[in-house]
Order: sequence, then C-alpha cells, then structure tokens
Amino acid sequence: MGSTIVTNRCAAVFENPENRGDHIWALFEQCYERNCYPHTPQWCARTIGRIDGAMETIFRDAACCEGGSLRDRSGAITPETYIRRWLRALRHPVRMPEMFVHLSEKDLRLQFRFANDETNEASWGRFRERMRALGREDIPHTLEHGGDIMLSLHQDVELVLAIYGHGKGQAPLASVWRAFGPHWAPTSAEEASIGYYPAGGEISRPETPEAYRIDDNTLVMRCEGRWRIAGWAYSAVGDYVRGLWEQELRAPGSYNVLIPPYRAAIEAAPALPRGSEAEVDLAVCPSYSKKHVYDLVEALGGRIERDPATGADAKVWLPWSVEGGLKLAYLPHNATTWHVPEAPEERPRLCA
Repeated sequence: MGSTIVTNRCAAVFENPENRGDHIWALFEQCYERNCYPHTPQWCARTIGRIDGAMETIFRDAACCEGGSLRDRSGAITPETYIRRWLRALRHPVRMPEMFVHLSEKDLRLQFRFANDETNEASWGRFRERMRALGREDIPHTLEHGGDIMLSLHQDVELVLAIYGHGKGQAPLASVWRAFGPHWAPTSAEEASIGYYPAGGEISRPETPEAYRIDDNTLVMRCEGRWRIAGWAYSAVGDYVRGLWEQELRAPGSYNVLIPPYRAAIEAAPALPRGSEAEVDLAVCPSYSKKHVYDLVEALGGRIERDPATGADAKVWLPWSVEGGLKLAYLPHNATTWHVPEAPEERPRLCA
C-alpha cells in the first residue's frame, strides 16, 4: 500500500508587522513516498495561517494516520502520536524569515488548476474577490494586463494568506508549497522567541458513540440524530479526529483523552440487529446508483414508496440481512438513512 513517510517536522512563526501579537504560523514536513525510490526525504510546506488554521491542518493530516497512509520510518503511528509531535514543534518553533512571493497570471492560473479547479476560472474569480476585500483590486488588474507582482511575506501577509492561507473557514486557493518553493527549508533557521503555550481549558468527558457494524463498514449515529455509514472503522475514527481541532484549541490535551475511547467503541461496535432498514431517497440518489438500488429491491425483497401527488417513485426501503450486508453498505451515503430498532437501553450519543 502506498503511504507517506514523515521523517521530521518544523513549525515556523513570525509576528504580523501590522498587528503585534498576531502570530502567523507556517508548518513544514520532511517526508518521502514509500512506493517511490530513492527514499530521499524532502521538506515541503504544509500550511500557513494563524493558529486555528495550523491546528486544523494538523488534525486533518493526523486522521490519515488511522488508516496507515501517513507513517514514520518505524511503521504505523496513531493520530495521537502525530498530534503530540506537532504540538512539541509548535512549542519550539523557528523564526520565519522575510521572503518574497512572485505572482504572475500564467503561474497563478496553473496553480489554481492543479489545486482545485480544472478550468481555473472559478478560483480566479475568488482570487479577485479576496483581493477586492483587502482593497487591492489593482493586483488582479495588473496580472491580467501582463504585469508581475512581488509580495512580501511579512509586510503583505494578509494578501499572501488570501491566496495560500488556511483558517477562519477559508480554504487556500493554491497549495502553499508553491509560495515557498524549494528555495527555503527550516534546516538552518534561527530559533523563535514565540512558542505555542496555550492556557488550559476543561476537557470534555469522553462519550461512547452509537455504532454498529455492517460487514466491514461502520454505522454511526450523527449529530442530527440520523444513522449514516461512516466507512471502515479507521474512516469513522479519522472523521472524528478531523473534527477535534477546535476542541483542542479550547482545551489543550483533549485529543489524548477523547480519541482512544472513541476508537475502542468503534472497534467494539456490535453487528447491526435484524429488523433494521435502509431508506434510499431517490430524489437525491445519483443517477448512476439507481439501477443498483432497484436491483437490490428485487434481490432482497425491498419495497418502493411512491409520491402520492405524482405517483413517481420517491423512496426505496431495503431490509438489512447478513447475506445482503455488503451490498447495502455501499448504498450512496448522502441518499441513505438507516432505521435501527430501538435498543432496550438508551446509550449515550456522540456527534461523529
């Protein structure tokens, strides 16, 4: 199986010149791909932003450790180990030096295309909007007329973050490593006087998630009170890890208290009881899945519910059985709601 091997990590930080006390973090990881040779670790920028964006990135990447796609040289590591190592790096960062980020229309459009936009037009529109919000409509105008722009990482930090930054619900328009390129690595940087030493907070009491097994998949009760397939056990735990970064900001150390019991509960989930049913909403079911859904009605003895106003098929109900479990586990997730017979005793419920 292909996986990324992390050999080192480094947090770099500098103070926003326009707002003393506003710390900007850049996270770097040294790694290589297990199935690519030679195994020569390279430094790569992972994110740039304030501490909320840094923490969200750390927890998002930590979730990949649960399934083994992110490891260290000695083998598999848990998300808890990965997070712990990053928190140590945040306590002992290096000083991020001044750098300059070159912008040209051709290069930016290429970056947008590789990052998240095949045509790059939607990303270019968001780029224009973000520059306008910062009072710099001149930047896209200059680029569109063949000019180049050079941004100072320190003095123009808000502009840099608008393109490459992560945080406050904002996703980067382009991958941050393209801003730094291969020209700077944190191997000889000076130690920073700033470190991440957050005040303590009250850690939530661990709760046991409501979960069942469907073949190799896991059925988890979501916050909205609906049962949803969460994928294999490692996917269910990974989803939980990804959502813990805000809790960690509020109450440092939460990850180490909350993740292990959640994992244990998911791994110990009992088999889905007989009498359970899958409800498939045909209005939101992808067209390519509908034939499979109708085939299951025939194979498993399901039933079709029609819209009383139009007479058209509206929903499909499929009974759970061990024999048909594998097929039911791969129904379209967004269109499927599970109905489970009430247990004799109510179990505590956790948002997954």
